[in-house]
Amino acid sequence: MKNTILIAALTITLFTGNIFAILYVNRSCDAFNSCSPDVNGGFNPSMGQMIIEGAGYFLASHADMQGFSNKIELSEINGVNYPGLQEILNRAIANMENAAGTYKSLIRAAKETPYNQAVIDRLVKFDYRGFMKKNNLVADVFIKVQGFLARGDVTGAYIKLKASKDAIIAQLYMIKAAVDSNLFPDVNLLYQVNQAYCETLLFGQYIAQVFNNL
Repeated sequence: MKNTILIAALTITLFTGNIFAILYVNRSCDAFNSCSPDVNGGFNPSMGQMIIEGAGYFLASHADMQGFSNKIELSEINGVNYPGLQEILNRAIANMENAAGTYKSLIRAAKETPYNQAVIDRLVKFDYRGFMKKNNLVADVFIKVQGFLARGDVTGAYIKLKASKDAIIAQLYMIKAAVDSNLFPDVNLLYQVNQAYCETLLFGQYIAQVFNNL
């Protein structure tokens, strides 16, 4: 199952590129009354704008970690360039911290914005089991998405995504502690953080898929 998640997530990353924001949690703000992607005066972004920005930061961090993993993979041939690893890792952390910060603002906005009851009703009545089977989705991840959306708890799904990003940040800092000391990072920790990225990616994509099919 873990290999399935990894392969699926890597495939998504390779083929989405800059349109990742369209696929990650996209349209979930339809559940609220604030989904325009426009920024009002540049200071008060809508929930739609925050979703796009959060996706962009998340994708950038994921791409950074793929570059980090590439250097780790080739280190037996090329040697370990710790300053290079530090540079990439610092970028990955900064982007993920920006993603988490954006989701903090998104959650605050969600708590202050009334739900669109017509959309919530469609979420509650949605055929999750049939949708998962039809689209061959990874059950372990989709069932978690269903747990939030089937009860109309879109804010809860945002909170879950924020917690996942916070967990990844903690893992990245553990890797950073080793790299900053010119020590090769624990390979098991690298496995864990790569899996966390992939699962978080799929969680966000599945939210988008449901909303795009309401």
